[in-house]
Amino acid sequence: MQILIWIVRGIVILLLVWFAAKNADPVVLNGYMDASVKAPLALILLAFFGGGLLIGLLAELMTIVRLKREIRKLNRALQQKNREADAALPAVQVNPNNV
Repeated sequence: MQILIWIVRGIVILLLVWFAAKNADPVVLNGYMDASVKAPLALILLAFFGGGLLIGLLAELMTIVRLKREIRKLNRALQQKNREADAALPAVQVNPNNV
């Protein structure tokens, strides 16, 4: 199975290198206030892909932080309930001689 995964990874890397080589011609990306960037198309696509990936990871990070905060709150409530239940139980003394 590991060999199959490495073969797939190799094919993906070869396809990406092939794509970058085919799209090495420089393109002009016009921005705000007459700013422009001249770079290979593959590099511009990689930059936008990386930016989108970063935005997606940040959005997921906010969800993870919120869920961890909720888990912490629920764990505290569970510990409080356990302390209350332990306090409500009568103390039972065990005599080792009777066991």
